[in-house]
Amino acid sequence: MIRHDGPMDLARYMELCLTHPQYGYYVTRDPFGGAGDFVTAPEVSQMFGEMIGLWLALYWQNCGSPKRLNLIELGPGRGTLMADLLRGTRNVAGLHQALTITFVEKSPTLRDKQRDAINASGFSGDVTWAEHLNEFAADDAMSVVIGNEFLDALPIHQCTFTEKGWMERAVGLSDDGQLQYGLIPVSPLLKVLIEERTDTPALNDLVEISPERDAYIRDVCAVIKKNNGAALFIDYGHDVPNAKGDTFQAMRDHGFVEALKKSGHADLTSHVDFFRTKQVAEAAGAAGFGTMTQGDFLHHIGIGHRAQNLVQNAGDKAEDIYNAYKRLTDADQMGDLFKVVAFTYNDKGVPIL
Repeated sequence: MIRHDGPMDLARYMELCLTHPQYGYYVTRDPFGGAGDFVTAPEVSQMFGEMIGLWLALYWQNCGSPKRLNLIELGPGRGTLMADLLRGTRNVAGLHQALTITFVEKSPTLRDKQRDAINASGFSGDVTWAEHLNEFAADDAMSVVIGNEFLDALPIHQCTFTEKGWMERAVGLSDDGQLQYGLIPVSPLLKVLIEERTDTPALNDLVEISPERDAYIRDVCAVIKKNNGAALFIDYGHDVPNAKGDTFQAMRDHGFVEALKKSGHADLTSHVDFFRTKQVAEAAGAAGFGTMTQGDFLHHIGIGHRAQNLVQNAGDKAEDIYNAYKRLTDADQMGDLFKVVAFTYNDKGVPIL
């Protein structure tokens, strides 16, 4: 494609590598867990999904325990988070009877994994799949959207300030036919978005812009706007205005690799700009809550007590449970790098955040 059409911007490169219908990374494999390329929080411990379930139950109860609730998960992986959420809330009176679950997932391989996980959880309510949130048919029920490590995989544009002004990073071909980075002129849209963020750039400043992420947040807000809906996102990222720097990364076999060396065979992500994410949601009329570190969020819900209870009955698995708890919550592991943010149109706010 590059050989025929010339260099493509980084966002297009990410999109093709991750979601191409035939060769895309997420479409062709199960990348999760020890045998995959990376481990997400739900794969670390059941406690993560259980805590998200408690948050959902609290929010649902705060809204008067409505008899119908649409629960939508974006990028649900193997379905581990949802299965643990369901097991952790099975004793919340009326919640499972209210639930209709929608998974937003493109990969046939992962859809099969999700179906198996939900069947094993014992949940007997309605479960549907969609390739994009836009396919979700909103009704008059309250909707809650959850996304764990979803926003980081949405495409980004990288723009750098040069002696010629702002230029966009692109992927092209070297003389010997290898992929390499280069620069192309910025589009008018990107120029406007950049200038909204910084009016005094220094030479070699690099900023990351994601109109795709902005658009997805607007789509989420459109879904949750009815009947006190809410959205909860957990991801790695930062919450500072006008952030600069290169956070684009590729991961394979649980380690970082060069992004242009393993096209379609590595996970490509960037750190989420939560400051911008909240701006977009608030511009759509939602109230933003957070960000809070993942460690603080999980502790406020009660992961410490849950870990103690599990350890007491775990026998020789007690150390594994404790280590998983530490991995999810410690500042030098996932506790500080990962952040939690929520949006709602409910004037009562959201629990914890």
